[in-house]
Amino acid sequence: MKTRAISSDDKHLKRSLILNAARDLFLVDDRQLPAVAAIAKQAGLAKGTVYLYFSTKEEIFLALLAEEFAGLLSSIHAHLLNNVGEKKLSKKQKHELASSLIDAIADYLQSHPEFLRLDAMSYSVLEQNLSDDFLYAFKYELTRTLVDTGKQLDLALALENGRGVSLLLRTYALMRGLWQSLDYPEHLQKLLAHKMFEPIRPDFHSEVRLALGEYWLGALA
Repeated sequence: MKTRAISSDDKHLKRSLILNAARDLFLVDDRQLPAVAAIAKQAGLAKGTVYLYFSTKEEIFLALLAEEFAGLLSSIHAHLLNNVGEKKLSKKQKHELASSLIDAIADYLQSHPEFLRLDAMSYSVLEQNLSDDFLYAFKYELTRTLVDTGKQLDLALALENGRGVSLLLRTYALMRGLWQSLDYPEHLQKLLAHKMFEPIRPDFHSEVRLALGEYWLGALA
């Protein structure tokens, strides 16, 4: 009978191996979730070992998505700490901070291509075949981190309480909407390759910077 690894470090290592393997396989083919057996093979683990940490493949990828959200919010928080501290900002400095935050967000998305690909599948695929406890824990931790980061935005930009959370939620909605609008499947990319279709297939990373810039600077005006 298989048992969980005793060492907490060993547990963390094996969990990381599983999530990294899942990420690597997903980036090869992001239109479907790889099987647990494939993830185990990629991680160099027995299939049964994977099931000691996750009950389903959906749990694996929702845990991976949770890491992506945490990473993005952590990068925003770190950016605020590094660029604001205890300073009181002028209006110009607030706009400069907003612009640099947008760059940080866009850079994160570019360096984590799996993030929005996974997020686009969250409601229809990832949040299926999960226990209520697992899904609740995901939503709870995401909400807690979102609220904490929103409070930091409130302080940094001298916003009314709760405004930072709204900015973050709408930022997410813009990112997700643009991604889903511009993430054409391969056959459609070929169909729309002609120059006449350029207006409906702008580069996502350029477009998200522009859209977030217009929203944030407008919101702070």
